[in-house]
Amino acid sequence: MSLVSLKKVIFPVDHTSTPRKNRYDGAPLLPKTTPCAHPCCPRRPSSSGSSSSSVTAAAPPANKPWLSARTISDAIIGLSDGLTVPFALTAGLSAFSDTRVVIYGGCAELIAGSISMGLGGWLAGRGEAEFYTTTLVRTETLVYNYENHPEVLEMINGVLGEYHISADELLKDKRKTVKFLMKFHHGLDNDADNRTPLTSALTIAVGYFVGGAIPLSPYFFVERTAVMVGLWWSVGVMAAGQWQWVRTMPDGGLEFREVLR
Repeated sequence: MSLVSLKKVIFPVDHTSTPRKNRYDGAPLLPKTTPCAHPCCPRRPSSSGSSSSSVTAAAPPANKPWLSARTISDAIIGLSDGLTVPFALTAGLSAFSDTRVVIYGGCAELIAGSISMGLGGWLAGRGEAEFYTTTLVRTETLVYNYENHPEVLEMINGVLGEYHISADELLKDKRKTVKFLMKFHHGLDNDADNRTPLTSALTIAVGYFVGGAIPLSPYFFVERTAVMVGLWWSVGVMAAGQWQWVRTMPDGGLEFREVLR
C-alpha cells in the first residue's frame, strides 16, 4: 500500500473526464478512392500525398558486395594453381631428406609462380580492356550515325523484340543507347566492375602465393631431418581441404548439374 501511495504522490492522476475515442474514428484501413496517375483525371493525388507516397514506396538502396565476382574469380584461379603445383614440388623434394631444401625450393617456386600467374593475369586484363574500348568506340560510331547504319535497329530489336518495345524511344538518348547495347547486346558492363589489369594481376599472384604456402607451411615447424613428418602433415592439410570441398558437394551439386545441362 505504501508503494501505491508513493506512486500517487509522485505521479498524480488527472480525474477530469475526457471523451473516449472510438476505435473506428481513425483513418480508414483502405482508401475510399483509388488515385489515378493521369494528369486529366479528377482522382489524381495531391502533391503532398504523392510526395509522401513516393517516399514510402521508395525502395532502399541496394548494398553492393564488397568483393566483386571478378575478384573472387581471379582469387580462385590463383588458389587452385597454388594448391597443386607447390604441393607436388615439395613432395618430390622430400626425397632429399632435408627440410631446408624443401623450403628453399618451395619458396623459389612460389615466387616464380606468382610472377608468372600475375603476368598472365595482367596480359588477360589488358586484352579485355582493349576489347571493351574497341567495342565501345564501334558502338558509339554506329549509334551516333544510326541513320546510315540500319544494323543498330536490328541490335536493339534483337533485345527488345520479345517485349514488344519500340527502339525509337531508346534512340532519343544516344548515351543511354550506347550503354544499353554494351550491356545487353555485347554483354559488357564496365560500370559494374572497374577493375584494372594491375588489380587482376595482383589478385591472382597473391592467391597463388597464399595457396602454395598452405602445403609448404608444415615444413617450417619440423626438424631439419624430419622431412617425412612434414610431408605427412602437408598431406593431412591437403586432405582436410579436400574433405571440406567434398562436404560442399551436396549444396553445390545442383548448380553443377544445371551447368552441365
